[in-house]
Amino acid sequence: MPPKRQLLEIAGTRKAIQITDDQSRTLIDPVSGVAFHSASGALAETRHVYLKNSGVQERLAKGESTAVLEVGLGTGLGMLLTVDEAVRGNAKLDYHAFELDLLPLSVLRALELESGLKSSAVCESYLDWYEKCLAGSTHGSYCWEFNECVAVTIHHHDVREFRLSHSAGFDAIYFDPFAPAVNQELWTEEFLSRMWTLLGDGGQLVTYCVNRRVKDALTASGFEIECLPGPVGGKREVMRATRRG
Repeated sequence: MPPKRQLLEIAGTRKAIQITDDQSRTLIDPVSGVAFHSASGALAETRHVYLKNSGVQERLAKGESTAVLEVGLGTGLGMLLTVDEAVRGNAKLDYHAFELDLLPLSVLRALELESGLKSSAVCESYLDWYEKCLAGSTHGSYCWEFNECVAVTIHHHDVREFRLSHSAGFDAIYFDPFAPAVNQELWTEEFLSRMWTLLGDGGQLVTYCVNRRVKDALTASGFEIECLPGPVGGKREVMRATRRG
């Protein structure tokens, strides 16, 4: 039987905060059970599946210029961890993230996202900017510049209908929409083929999902796929897909 994990109510919403096993926080719908991260550890899962498996963490630690695309910004944890690593490595980071349903600022503050960062100033700067530029915003693309080297563009759009003009090609894609049973349209061969075109040669798409149909769709889209061990205490396997040529 899985452990009983603490839930904290959020006034005025249908979601609750779940305290995951590494003491970091995520969001969950208590009725459907759909959560934004693994209950075994939101922070551990994000670091392992996205920053580590994509090679982004290593690139930034070496000070290498890096471009990342995220499909499913969610709570912003993956983005903030990546910015935090770029600041630490004094690396140039160009980060683009899509999110159609932006979360209220009060929810983001309740998630205590700064607790997983080396520099709390990263989270403070982001939330201040979020309050001024994104809270209650209409659809559009909004840029947050933490410093002269680190820029994050949040696209408040339906990713299926938006075309990015990113000439250089991304080094990594954090593919993090809800599971195929919830967001089926983002796991199709047609959509994943678009992801292939946005990566540079050797670029990697990383995801928590190892669904057989998703594997087949990625392969049909031209990716070389490999299953990797999941985070400690979490999923047994996660996936990395690499663009060649």
